[in-house]
Amino acid sequence: MNLPVLLPASAHAAQVSAPVAGGGLRLLAGLLLVLGLMLLLYAASRRGLRWLPNHRESRIQIHETRPLGGRKSLCLVEVRGRELLIGVSGERITLLCELGTTAKPSFAETLRNQSPSREPVS
Repeated sequence: MNLPVLLPASAHAAQVSAPVAGGGLRLLAGLLLVLGLMLLLYAASRRGLRWLPNHRESRIQIHETRPLGGRKSLCLVEVRGRELLIGVSGERITLLCELGTTAKPSFAETLRNQSPSREPVS
């Protein structure tokens, strides 16, 4: 005689669904782990970490934004070493003034400035 035929249908279903439920939980846990890693990498890329692939140095950087009320604000922007003060409203963007350049010293100049001054010994 075949034993599963004699068991009630609910008991047979409980025996079959137990391994399926365990596998489903493992599948769900794996899916949540992969989604969590994707969200972590996305958050890291938004913060500008340089170790991620295909991260390009942006040429336009917004240093500061000050709201003026309504939909108006002032923005201090750097574009290719030039600092610009820009007025932004709902209808337009206006260059208010150019504040100057933010010339970065060369490596040699930085090294000269960091080394202690040595006077020749006579």
